[in-house]
Amino acid sequence: MKILITGGAGFIGAHLTIELISNGHEVIVLDKLSPQIHGANKDKSYLFNLVKDKSIFIEGNILFSETLNEFIKEIDVVVHLAAETGTGQSMYNIYDYVNNNSLGTARILEMLVKCRNSVKKFVLASSRAIYGEGAYYCYDHNIVYPGSRSIDDMRNGDFECKCPYCNSKITPIPTNENSKVSPKSIYGITKYNQEQLVKSVCASINVPYTIFRFQNVYGRGQSISNPYTGILSIFSSLIMQNRKLNIFEDGDESRDFIHVQDVVDSIIMDINSQSNNEVYNVGTGQRIKVIHIAQTLYNLFEKTENYEISGDFRIGDIRHNYADIKNIQDKLGFNPRIKFDDGLKDLVNWINETVEIEEMKYENSIAEMKKLNLLIRKATKDDKI
Repeated sequence: MKILITGGAGFIGAHLTIELISNGHEVIVLDKLSPQIHGANKDKSYLFNLVKDKSIFIEGNILFSETLNEFIKEIDVVVHLAAETGTGQSMYNIYDYVNNNSLGTARILEMLVKCRNSVKKFVLASSRAIYGEGAYYCYDHNIVYPGSRSIDDMRNGDFECKCPYCNSKITPIPTNENSKVSPKSIYGITKYNQEQLVKSVCASINVPYTIFRFQNVYGRGQSISNPYTGILSIFSSLIMQNRKLNIFEDGDESRDFIHVQDVVDSIIMDINSQSNNEVYNVGTGQRIKVIHIAQTLYNLFEKTENYEISGDFRIGDIRHNYADIKNIQDKLGFNPRIKFDDGLKDLVNWINETVEIEEMKYENSIAEMKKLNLLIRKATKDDKI
């Protein structure tokens, strides 16, 4: 098949491109080679070097690229990965996220509508961020979907979600694809907007689609100098530079981490299947606490632990979220193969072997969020709440 991957030199895209080519497919990659992902010198980019000589590579922004018109007529499958990622940055770079994510998706869908083509499937990378906090269990009210946490509660060190009906303690449970959509960040809003666009347009032109809601993806190739790509990048970079970690909240917040190879496998399984018009969670169904991640990374890097659990918190962050993956297990036969501790060890080995650690502009991102009141410190005894 001839497969177009937007964002095909990105973290997921590069791994997917190489796997598809090894399976005998022809891959066209469109990527703008953002410095935030690839660094100032694209020729030194690990991900770009994976794909540049093996694919038909087009450097460009999906919003402006006219070159795609030459290829779209012969494409069999579109895998749309191009997007601005990261919840924290989305809360102040609002225009960029809406422009690239929502309008970027509109641009390629409009191209499909207006250009004669042979596209047999459209695959979209969405995110667990569309669920917000996701599903919880309340003893009195069964399954509930909490709203945003109270800033006053969090400033007083109470970070757990509360039942929206009785304000009592609730327990996180796996979130399935039929759960309430309630994004808490601009990023999550744009990802759900992408989903709506794809469902509407693909139905109107009779092109089957698949939407993947990825949990936190990690593995070789993720940017270690980018302060917006998640805690594994941030923690790894700061630990390698012997700098102190600021662990937000109380360290008990948790996420579902899925290895990039498992993500690639899920996409390829779908492309090779007869399944159409489905929405899939892609995760492990297990949640890992942030404090466990920090302690494990210190051990793997063989560094002395140097962190502070500060109680600071970011607006737009969620407390817990992990996936119910029964749907993708039943319909695609997908099961994640890589355990988190094994995947994390492999990531650390890759960092130690190949990555030149550049100084992460972490303090810049923190300062920006503080200035805009998007990062809030825990209250002290001198504060009035």
